[in-house]
Amino acid sequence: MNPSPVRDSLLAAGTELLAQRGYHGTGLKAVLDQVQVPKGSFYHYFASKEAFTAEIIRHYADWLLTLMDTAIASQSLTPRETIRQLYRQMITEFERHDCAQGCLLGNLAAEIGAASSDCRSALNDAYDRWQLRFSSLVTAGQEQGQFRRDLPADTLSALFWNTWEGGILRMKLERHGDPLRHTLDNLLDCLMSP
Repeated sequence: MNPSPVRDSLLAAGTELLAQRGYHGTGLKAVLDQVQVPKGSFYHYFASKEAFTAEIIRHYADWLLTLMDTAIASQSLTPRETIRQLYRQMITEFERHDCAQGCLLGNLAAEIGAASSDCRSALNDAYDRWQLRFSSLVTAGQEQGQFRRDLPADTLSALFWNTWEGGILRMKLERHGDPLRHTLDNLLDCLMSP
């Protein structure tokens, strides 16, 4: 679909509200009120709240992957330090929101992933795209002796994702970033280490 300022505003407002309130706590009226557009404008761009949420998932994943691509393009860091820097930036962002919101993708997967085929498809696609990039970093780290080689890069990437998302849950419960910092350090310096 062609870019549109109204569509972009709806996606931005929806992303913010879904991160704060979740899928079931975010009504379309709240999104429309924030952007100050009529309901017809929403339905011009999105067939339903579910389609809107699936597009937000793709939009959010694109943003995360752009961050990752920027970090990877910086050739000055090792793969291990690229990952550490990127995920520390995410921890800083979580702390900016008092560690209450966590990862939008993880939140939506837990809340509606099983109930919405459109959202589940968008979430799986986001994960697959992330894993391609992350696995390339792990492979480079394996070739440089920074990560263990007894497991394939895809396996280590899946281990990282699953453990990271668990660390986010603990961070949200404890309401500070230390559990996630420890998770990141333990992943990079223990579990993935050669």
